[in-house]
Amino acid sequence: MNSSRPKKSLGQHFLTSVEYCRRIVAYAELHETDLVVEIGPGRGHLTEHLLGRAAKVLAIELDSELVNFLHTRFARPIASGMLELIEADVLQVDWTALLPHPGSAKLVANLPYNISTRILTKMSEAKDRFHSLSFMVQREVADRILAKPGDTDYGYFTLAMEYHFHRFPGFVVPPGAFSPPPKVFSYVMKLIPREEDFDVPAARFRKLVRRAFMRRRKTLWNNLKQEYEDLDLLREAFDRCSITGRARPQEVSLVQYLCLARVL
Repeated sequence: MNSSRPKKSLGQHFLTSVEYCRRIVAYAELHETDLVVEIGPGRGHLTEHLLGRAAKVLAIELDSELVNFLHTRFARPIASGMLELIEADVLQVDWTALLPHPGSAKLVANLPYNISTRILTKMSEAKDRFHSLSFMVQREVADRILAKPGDTDYGYFTLAMEYHFHRFPGFVVPPGAFSPPPKVFSYVMKLIPREEDFDVPAARFRKLVRRAFMRRRKTLWNNLKQEYEDLDLLREAFDRCSITGRARPQEVSLVQYLCLARVL
């Protein structure tokens, strides 16, 4: 049974370690009734472990050669309906159509590193379809997602994820767990969609935070005063949200940015 070679253009690094496949499945807290979505199953090493724990796996793969390989490897689970292979670009997937019932699925995936932030941004728009998202990304990306105010990695992407999800740390995965080994360490973490309503539209929040982080070395006040003509309103917003004029964008919390978005 031949499999295609990893494609650099698709950021393919196949997780082959049985130990780490088991750790990821355990971390995802799967139950025998769960519907699992896997993005980029590759050669199916993680898929095999998912099939042993969940009721059904929906595996989304862009590489047609790998899809053919997986059809051969998992002929029986596919025939029984336990595995459904979907050949598609995950960035083009209509999650509402694929998962018609809110909160019905758990994501468990080794995300393609070259588009991982784009995938997570896209999935945040359909977060109501998922119960949880357990995934592996480049450690630097995980550091950005899990960062706290004042951290070097804290920025726009941190806040975009925190707006939509509760964030949970996991564990590091070394390069040797993959074939071919990447040049970076990887990290497994979890996101659980927020149920609370912040009463601030996502588009409005994103617009404010993008403006805030246009120049990280400048103060938040200097970044925003160029966008808002009413400086009196801006001063009032900073006072009401307990933000000093010297605060830099990376020192301001989600709660404070939400406060600014409500006032401005």
